[in-house]
Amino acid sequence: MSYKLYEHEKVEKFLYKHKNDKKLLLRINKKIMEILKNPHHPNFKELKSNKCPKCQRAKVGEYRIIFYVSEINQSIEIIDIIPRKNNYRLF
Repeated sequence: MSYKLYEHEKVEKFLYKHKNDKKLLLRINKKIMEILKNPHHPNFKELKSNKCPKCQRAKVGEYRIIFYVSEINQSIEIIDIIPRKNNYRLF
């Protein structure tokens, strides 16, 4: 099954802010490719949230990729990349 990828503005800002950290960007891109291949992998945990009840998270070192899988549209939305210490306050 092939999914389309959409990135929110927050993700683009994060990637631009960390453009000099090539190792981090490589790890994030690798994880996004894993999400595209199998968005329902058991390592991707669902968030317990009222704002985004179907959102999931994927670990990338000290960061978490927050994403949403839409089976109807066959798309994956990368909502945000946040530091682990933020405790998902926005979600």
